[in-house]
Order: sequence, then C-alpha cells, then structure tokens
Amino acid sequence: MLLRRLSVVLTILMVGMLPLAAQTIPNNTVLTLAVTGTLGPILSGSDPMHVNGHTGSLTLMADESLTPTRVTANTVVYTLPPGAITDVIGTRSFTTTTPGKMAISLSGAADVLTVIYNSRDNTVTTLTAYLAPGSWNSAVFMHPLPFAPSPQTLTAATVAGGPGTQLKYSRLGAGTVVGMAGTASNSAPTSVVVPDPGPIGQ
Repeated sequence: MLLRRLSVVLTILMVGMLPLAAQTIPNNTVLTLAVTGTLGPILSGSDPMHVNGHTGSLTLMADESLTPTRVTANTVVYTLPPGAITDVIGTRSFTTTTPGKMAISLSGAADVLTVIYNSRDNTVTTLTAYLAPGSWNSAVFMHPLPFAPSPQTLTAATVAGGPGTQLKYSRLGAGTVVGMAGTASNSAPTSVVVPDPGPIGQ
C-alpha cells in the first residue's frame, strides 16, 4: 500500500512538471542594438568609398550572457562573434565574418557606444555613437544590457574624433571619417526557449 501511494505521488509530480519542460531561460537572451541615419559631412580623409550623403545603418546582436573582454574605470569591451554585426550603406549590405568589438564608455557628458569590425573591401570600420548620459547603468560592466530611453536622437560630429556620432573606415593605412545624424534604438532581449522533450521515456 505504501509503495502504491508513493507511485501515485511521483506520477502526479512528473505530470505537473511537464509544462516546465518548455520554458524561457532568462539568462540566454540576445539584445539587438541599431544605429541608423545619414552619413556626412566628411570630417577627414578623401572618402574613396563615397559614403558621404548616403543613408547608413548598423545592427548588432549581443548575447546577454557574454562576459567582458576588458574593463577599465569607465569602459567595458565585449567581443562579438562573426555574424553579429550587419551594416548597410546605401544599398550595400555587409555582415561580419570575423569577430568584432563593442565598447561602452560611461561619463557625465555622454554614454558612448563604439563598434569596431572588419568590413567590406578590406576595410576596418569604427562607429562611434554618443548617447545621453545615464543611458546605461553600471551593470553593463558585467554583461550587455539595453540602454534607455530608446530610441534616442543622435547628433553628427563636427570634428573627427570629437564629440558626436561618426563613422570611420580605414583601408591600407588611409582613413576617412564622416559624421552621422540619426537615431539609436534597442529591442527587448529575445529569450531562448527550450523545446518540449516529450514525455519521459520516449
């Protein structure tokens, strides 16, 4: 009789746990950040790829489970895997085939997002976006996080290397820097769902 009761209790527990077999795992989430706008004016260089005046966008995907590659007093750097960064300049689209870098720097003047990656035509591209101060909190030094508010308006830089959003691309030692005015936004993290493995014993 005791064994029969134990068997009934175990069966009820196993059946009750089946809905949990397919559930969201909050730690396995992917964050999407996007910067879009108009490229220009030319701040330095000769612009051999003729990006000035074109629309441009950069989208990156960062797993919130990533750990920092490097951390300093006010900057954190993450390494993004191949395929995590896609840019579009005019009608030309490019998705990375090598790892890229995402750096976030926090200061009283601005929170700065910097993305560096190997791009089309053997170029190295660096996007620097100036967001409002306080867009990220200090938890971003432990793992990638969305910024707030979203979207935000981006003001183009007027001096290469100065404050404001800008895009730099370099090839064979020669670099071009253009301003970029537009918006920055991020989507809510997408959770990974584990599929239902089916009844136990199958």
